This record gives sequence, structure tokens and C-alpha cells, in this order.
Amino acid sequence: MINAVFDGSLKPVPRDTAREIIGKIANGDPLVPLNFFLYNRVIGSESYIVPDQLVLEALARDHDESFDRLAMCAMNFSRVGVWDKARSYQSHPAPWARRFAVEEIWDGTRWDRSQITSDKIEHFFEGGAMIYGSDAPRKFATNLHYLYQQSSLIGLTSSEREDWWASALFLFLDRCMMDGEINTKMSADDILAFVISEEFWALTAANPSLAPYAAKPIIEEYLDLGGIARLEEEEKPETPPAKAGTPPKPKVPLAPAARQAAAKRKKPNDLHLTAVQRAYAQAQRQVRNRQHAEWVKNLYENRCAICGAALTVDPRGKTYSEAGHVKPVGEPFNGPDHLANILPFCPNHHKAFDRGGVWIDPNGGSPLVRSATNETHFDKRKLVLLSEHGFNLGYAEWHAHYFAHL
Repeated sequence: MINAVFDGSLKPVPRDTAREIIGKIANGDPLVPLNFFLYNRVIGSESYIVPDQLVLEALARDHDESFDRLAMCAMNFSRVGVWDKARSYQSHPAPWARRFAVEEIWDGTRWDRSQITSDKIEHFFEGGAMIYGSDAPRKFATNLHYLYQQSSLIGLTSSEREDWWASALFLFLDRCMMDGEINTKMSADDILAFVISEEFWALTAANPSLAPYAAKPIIEEYLDLGGIARLEEEEKPETPPAKAGTPPKPKVPLAPAARQAAAKRKKPNDLHLTAVQRAYAQAQRQVRNRQHAEWVKNLYENRCAICGAALTVDPRGKTYSEAGHVKPVGEPFNGPDHLANILPFCPNHHKAFDRGGVWIDPNGGSPLVRSATNETHFDKRKLVLLSEHGFNLGYAEWHAHYFAHL
């Protein structure tokens, strides 16, 4: 449907044209996709359907489960812009779907799949979640349940680990930017705070302890691409007119196979899907880093590898440490993002270790903590390594050589 409307282009399409096209190819009411899933905008004095991440995905890839989930998120976001003669509430057409996700399915950490039934949805609607016209709440309930089933969202957890989630965040940012709620002058941290305040984790079944780490690089990539400006197509130069007296080229009928190929969806030249995929991969690294870091810190009960102390940070006795890669993972060192390359540090010795002030002597397999500073009370202390950690002393040896201690 989206392919038919946009025909391989990322240019806005007049709303009336889109309605006519959908009416010819769809069985249902063409106003449903226009009013609930696609984004509307008045340009000049005419209403248009404008491209966003949902349109981009439809044009650039084959239909699959990920796209169904993205489309369902579009409805749950309930942001579809405005069009000529639209009532004010129609810019947020499905607050009931949004409220159901946030208030009923979400338990603060995950979606409770037991709540996603037609009966539970109907009961929620009857409690005043929406105002009905001629349709009974049962019809809305069964329709919403059907959409959850078709999009395979029932039972979804930790969606921040899945590739469609990066596209969902891009789509959410597109809609909010076109609504004027955010802009490209804002920092990634400010936009992340906005995303959290808008309960994006609840709307997409993301783990709130990991989702911020996954979302930050995606937001940064979004800003680097210029936000919604990434969807603007460059104007192609017009074909120069034929010279006077030049006969027109005859139209040669296409062979059956060629006609079939021409009827297939056209793919735009540059849809930036690779950018979304790149942001997703970076987000997964952030999530994985966080998981590895927490595991190592918990294993050693926040005790610093250098001094052995667990820093107490509040009256209740809560302790704190920082996880550090012994061989840095960034350029130009390219250390591995692996548990075997991570140790826990107190903040002071984390900084000192990164600058070579403290180091680890492999000592033939019996590693010792060493100090190159005037803080010597832990110098030659035996490094405590737990067998389940699997730390690789080769990274400590690399660190010692790098800072010329060995």
C-alpha cells in the first residue's frame, strides 16, 4: 500500500491522491491507514502524506515481521500530524492504544502478556479509556488484539536488542520532530530525556535498565543524519529537450518478464537504511558493554582490582565501582568487548589505570598490582581474580608494555 502511494519516491503525496490509490487496492476504509498510521501535513494550502521512517522501510525492504511491529508502533505513538479540515484530536488518533500499552500491558520493566486479550482490552475501554461512536467497545478490542497478534508483539520483551527497535526510535523521533516537540539543535542527552518522559520504553517493550544505553547512539546517529532532513530527495537535473527535427524514439513493447519486473516495487536510490542498521549495531554494543560491566562489578562486589576497596556511597552501605577495559576497545587500540578484558576499579584507580599510573604485572601467572605513583600502600599486592571471571592476563601484559612498565 505504502509502495503504491509513494511509488519509490520520498516526496510528499497529496492526501486525496493517496486516498484514491489506497481505495483502489485495499479492501477496507482507506482512511484507516491515512488517519492512524501515516503522517499528514498541510503544505501551502494542500494536505499531504509525508515520508518518515515507516515509509522509508516500506520502500527499501521486503515486508516482514519487523515492518509489522514498526507499523503497530506507529499507531501506539498516536502522532499523525494534521490535514485540512481535521479535528484537533485527530492529530493523536489512538490515545486509547497508547494508554493501553502504558497503563495495562507495561508493568514498569516489561510487557505483561496476560493483559493482551480481547476481554482485557474491552474491559479497559469500558472503564472510560475511549469514547465510542457507532461501534461497540468489543469491536475495538478485538481489532486491537488482532493487530497485536499480527505484529507478533504479544510476549515481546527486551526489544532494544532487536533491529526493528532502532527503526521504531527513528520513527518516533521523526513524528516528534515534525510535531515540533524536538529539533536537531537539541543534544542527544536532551532528546534521550524527552524519549524517556514520553514512555518510549513502555510503548515498545524495552528493558528500562538497558534501553537508555541502546537509545543514546541511535539518537546520535539520527542527529548526525540531520533528523527528518535525511528524507529529503535531491532534485534531479531535468532532461534537456530534444533538438528540433529529432524524431521521437519509438516505444518498444516490453517482454512479459520485463513487464513483471517493471511492476515490482521501485527502490529509491539512497534510503539510509544502512545508517539505521549502523546505529542499531552501535546500540547493541552499548547494551552488551553495560551487561558485561554489571556482571564483572557484581562478581567482585564492587571491590577495586587495584586497592581492593569497595567504595561506600550512601548511609545504607551501598557500594560503587566502575568497570574498565584493560585494553581499550576504541580506535586505535581495538581491544575486545569481552569479559576477559574487563576489571572493576574505584573511580580514582580507574583514572590512574587509564593513564598508566597503576598497572598489573603478570608475574609469570601470579599477577601483582603495581604503582608508579607516590601511592604505594597497595604496591605488589596480589591481584584477586575469580575463576568464573576468566580474565585474560594477556591484556594486562599489553597494558604494562604500552606504558613501558615492562
